[in-house]
Amino acid sequence: MMNPSSDGWIKKFFSILADYSESLNKYPGSMSAEELIYGYLQPTGMMYGFPTSNLFLGDDIVAGWTGQEKFKVLLLEGLILVDHVDAGKFDVEALEDSLEHFVSFYETTEIEHAKKNWLNFKDLDVYQKLESIISQRVDIKMSFTTKLWTSYLHNSLIFQDLILYHEYRNSENRELISRKRTKVMLDMMKVVSVAAHADGEIAEEEEAIFDVFMASSKLEGPYRELAKNFWDQNQPLSEIDFDYEMSWLLKRYVMEIATLTVASDRVVTVEEEQFILELGKRLTADEEEQDKSFIAIQAFISKNADVVPFLNGKNEAEQFMNGATERWKKILGRNKDKLGAELQQSKELVALITKSTTTDLTAEEKKKVKAQFKDLGKSIPALTLFMLPGGSLVMPLVLKLIPDMIPSAFRSNQVDEEE
Repeated sequence: MMNPSSDGWIKKFFSILADYSESLNKYPGSMSAEELIYGYLQPTGMMYGFPTSNLFLGDDIVAGWTGQEKFKVLLLEGLILVDHVDAGKFDVEALEDSLEHFVSFYETTEIEHAKKNWLNFKDLDVYQKLESIISQRVDIKMSFTTKLWTSYLHNSLIFQDLILYHEYRNSENRELISRKRTKVMLDMMKVVSVAAHADGEIAEEEEAIFDVFMASSKLEGPYRELAKNFWDQNQPLSEIDFDYEMSWLLKRYVMEIATLTVASDRVVTVEEEQFILELGKRLTADEEEQDKSFIAIQAFISKNADVVPFLNGKNEAEQFMNGATERWKKILGRNKDKLGAELQQSKELVALITKSTTTDLTAEEKKKVKAQFKDLGKSIPALTLFMLPGGSLVMPLVLKLIPDMIPSAFRSNQVDEEE
């Protein structure tokens, strides 16, 4: 039995790890490395600080683990994933060398160090060093309320480790990564501040999110003061420089954290929507990129309402989804003609979606819907909005929430099915 809270858990992890590479073949090879990293990790909940699944270990193994224990293993899996995506494999045959790279990354970039008083530091092997680093990285001590996204976002900044590790692997000047990390963390704090102030009212949830991020960012000295002053002075988006190279993955992460912040009270105002649009422009993320971020978040909520305690048995989730109806109308409004025409190409898919608006699909039918969306998404631009990752999960829910936005071509098919 594996216990991530006991010494030696990393060795145990690799002793029970099956062919991990078989878990990494569900997305097409045409995707970029960053899209793959996002596609595999976003559904796990790591970006939102609440792990709902692991990459390589089954539910039978992780059953009974605490959220912190799941997160420790998920962080290790994320590092393995980045190595696999960047190098084409994770070097299991030279396992200790690979783990040394992880330790070197954390210590070179000053993100975390193996705890020297944990044992005699010189006598620590690479497994013990990495266990010490991961344990400290995940263990962020502060008290939390039970508010939806406040509780979620605990530890979400650790996803930034994997973004930086991907850059670290491909950088010639690795020492610069440490300075970049501090800048990115400070700007994340500033983005959360602007998002919270966007509608002129600070909700309890929004202020709590800022406090959570301040604890997990580990900003020190003057940088911590800069973040706090930015909040206190209600500085605008224009005061954030973003004066460093931002990868696609980092932009997507910033967009999703900002979206979650404005939606933390489950009401998105016109002013908050405008802030998201302006942030997208600053990040050079077009409307489709913003739509994909939004859909990915909604898919995660839809899928995990039953397993995340902070969603209180779907009540909170439904509030969150219903509060986003206007955003769904805009997304479907931009794509309804394409979607209508494209859905006509698959009568079985349309019939199943139609059925889902009035009754639950069987497990086999849900599998068919997912498979057909995936096939269509490879060749149909509009449907890519509902693809990576898990967007097809929310399509039936969208049709239930806003039936008036169902494309006319779809409604025609619905009548045909009834006849």
